[in-house]
Amino acid sequence: MSGTGRADAGLLIRREETVELERALCFEFKKMHHIIIRAIHERLAACGFDEVTVLHGHILGYLYHNSDRDIYPRDLVKEYEIGKSSVTNVLQLMEEKGYLTRMPDERDGRLKKIRLTKKGEETHLQTIAAINQLHKDMEYGITKEEREVFFGILDKMRKNAAKQRHPGSE
Repeated sequence: MSGTGRADAGLLIRREETVELERALCFEFKKMHHIIIRAIHERLAACGFDEVTVLHGHILGYLYHNSDRDIYPRDLVKEYEIGKSSVTNVLQLMEEKGYLTRMPDERDGRLKKIRLTKKGEETHLQTIAAINQLHKDMEYGITKEEREVFFGILDKMRKNAAKQRHPGSE
């Protein structure tokens, strides 16, 4: 093979193409994802919620938005596609921190219903307020038209990614 490129998964990439790949949209999204996650953690820590992990935040939101029905650990296993033992550990920690309670089901004492505490509700609402403000701050100066273009690009990339995962499913 010559020094002008490299073989990778049966593809030949020329040296001049590598410069373009350094600014590939997928790489830029990944970098932006890290920036956003770091900013969320910093914003939440500044509000006193440095102990709330991303998964804790998702669970708080799920419980908040489903407070009109009984929620069990199996619902979280299904919703977040994580193992039963992981859910058990997370719920135990969240209960210790006062965000939720686990109580036996009236019909089947082996099952534990999960409910947010007042602290859990307040934490969820304050977390969402902090994240919403972060969104506003990060989107400052972006026009409605620019948002539409951005979401159009995301939709196309999402469809292209789906084609890669499921070739021939158009």
